Amino acid sequence: MKKSRLIVLGYMGLLILFLLVGCAKKAVKPTSADARTRAQALAAEDKETDDRSMDEGAIPEEQSARGIDFSRVMNVSLDDVYFGYDQYTLTQEAMNILAKNVETLKSNPKVVVQIEGHADERGTVEYNLALGQKRASAVRSYLIAAGINSARIFTISYGKEKPLDPGHNEEAWAKNRRAHLAPAVK
Repeated sequence: MKKSRLIVLGYMGLLILFLLVGCAKKAVKPTSADARTRAQALAAEDKETDDRSMDEGAIPEEQSARGIDFSRVMNVSLDDVYFGYDQYTLTQEAMNILAKNVETLKSNPKVVVQIEGHADERGTVEYNLALGQKRASAVRSYLIAAGINSARIFTISYGKEKPLDPGHNEEAWAKNRRAHLAPAVK
């Protein structure tokens, strides 16, 4: 009787041991804090490799655009700026267009603008979302440096999700590599 009791206890001990070992090998899902840390590390790397002419530390953080309807058509027209393949730095032509947009925004102080960053269809979704954000941020930095209050400027990246031209050639791709400026009243 004692022998059978020892065998049962031995099996139970082994079962508990297997359960504990099995539980210990479960994968741990990354938390939002882990994701935040990775995003900060990537942003720091990005910042080191950027060769922008403006000190990014001087650009105020962006506020929330919640509650603003950017789909509402305004009596204000702002022109889009275009980028080269895999580029997010502003060309001289883009800066000339933005200079006109700055004058329009200065003469309409109640207007806010959402800068939508877009990319062509080449590349991954993640890559194009990041590139679209960099394009929108480059335009935002220019507008702030030109004297537009940062509280009036919002950014969003659509990556390759909302192409202007659905074609699959260089002409269509060139149209899709852009920053679209959508005005609204706050």
